[in-house]
Amino acid sequence: MSLVVNLDEFSELCGVTAETMRVHIRGVEGEPGWLLERGDRGRGYKIEAEGGLAWWKAKREADESASAERRAQLQQLRFAELGEAADSEESLGLSGKQRREEYAAVVEKIKLRRMMGELVERAPLEAMLTHAAVELRRQLMLVPAEFAVNEGLAPEAVQKLGTMIERAVDKFVGQLTLPEQGDA
Repeated sequence: MSLVVNLDEFSELCGVTAETMRVHIRGVEGEPGWLLERGDRGRGYKIEAEGGLAWWKAKREADESASAERRAQLQQLRFAELGEAADSEESLGLSGKQRREEYAAVVEKIKLRRMMGELVERAPLEAMLTHAAVELRRQLMLVPAEFAVNEGLAPEAVQKLGTMIERAVDKFVGQLTLPEQGDA
């Protein structure tokens, strides 16, 4: 003899609330063997536990399969519309709340790295490096003339030195280019 349970007991076996289970059972068409008596105005449900659990397991698997198929269709649609900009497969499965939490965690990680001195703002660093390169160029370009004055040479005698310093500074400035915003 199999175990017969009411709706509350059955929903507890399945791990959902009685209200949720009532909605699912109302959607069952026909007279399945496990549903011995449908509840109605003061009359409780009578459910054969083993058959009901088998139905519930099959229903959950079908729902999960349909959900996975729908996610795959949505991913294909995103890829068709957005191309390479489509989200990764892991992030497609995230809910809005999970995405917000992940974003908040990344922001907190950035703040922590800034506080520890591992991250610096790009704009102030770029401005400082630009200023340093300009000042270095200015100081180095003064060296040939100053050398000529100190050694009593004609300016033409140190012109070759000035050209060499200028080339070296230009090469330095060329190698100092920062990566673009997207590359960093």
